[in-house]
Amino acid sequence: MYESEISVCIEEALRRENEKKRRSSIWFENYRRRHGIASTQLLDGEIFFRMFQKEPKAHEIQRVRFWRLSRHLPMSRKEAVRLGEALELSGQALDCFLTQGLVSQRLTPVQNREEILDALFVQYLSRISVIRLEKMQILPGTQRKHVRHIFYADAIDCLDVEDAYRRHYYSEHLYSRNFTAEFQKYRKPGTVISRENMIRLLMLLLMPDLDVSVMNRFLIRFGYAPLQPERYVDGFVDFAVCQMLAFCEKGRSGNSEKDKEEMKRKLRLYDRAVKERYLFVSSGSEGHALKRNLNKLRFMKFSSIDRDFAMAQRKGNAETGLS
Repeated sequence: MYESEISVCIEEALRRENEKKRRSSIWFENYRRRHGIASTQLLDGEIFFRMFQKEPKAHEIQRVRFWRLSRHLPMSRKEAVRLGEALELSGQALDCFLTQGLVSQRLTPVQNREEILDALFVQYLSRISVIRLEKMQILPGTQRKHVRHIFYADAIDCLDVEDAYRRHYYSEHLYSRNFTAEFQKYRKPGTVISRENMIRLLMLLLMPDLDVSVMNRFLIRFGYAPLQPERYVDGFVDFAVCQMLAFCEKGRSGNSEKDKEEMKRKLRLYDRAVKERYLFVSSGSEGHALKRNLNKLRFMKFSSIDRDFAMAQRKGNAETGLS
């Protein structure tokens, strides 16, 4: 019923990314102009030296080049901040570089983030119905004790998982244990959460009463850039998130429980459509780039859930006789 609309969303997102012309980021260009550096190769070499206090080798120059062209992002928060400082950025300018250029959390401290997240979790748990708790074999009144598994169950509801497997995972709490370390990290004070994971958290905590404006208010409050489909870095993912939020908003009944299940169903259809495209991508450099983009478009996929899912599915087959 919704397949054609979802397919159009994915096609347009990929088109936007494919048609993007590679250019040096504005922060690199501003540094080059300030210092009168003639070539981008010299620029890349100087930035590397400022970051690591040594002359770069050929592959290390390539690393900075990819950052400059936004083909890759720094692997760690520490490296991202070091890159910003090497570009002579500080204060608000460094915050802007991290949030807009690297799609990360700002460096300036975010006040009361943990308290607000805790309040969102309390609200989230209070809206879990008794019938839903029964499916997960959780007694009413013990939601806080089982918050990881409740959250895990909602997370897999948004992914392309067969109904038989999902019902089995609901009742068997051992499957959500693989999610423990990642889940605890998000609730630990001072942890820097990636923007993509914050979007997933907010989607699950706030659904179904969620639209682009609500999502953006929380992203800004937690120190991130709002959803911006025209953004040069990963704007195509923001486009897909915005489109699916608008799509999920259509046809709400006003019944929170039913609307939440319908929203998860639409997100599940979306995830299936992205996965199906991934399976038919050819090999080669173009295929590799397309697979990378399709992986990014699976915006509801927590890394630990996806990584351990095949193993859990094999175990589920053995225990339930599913094939």
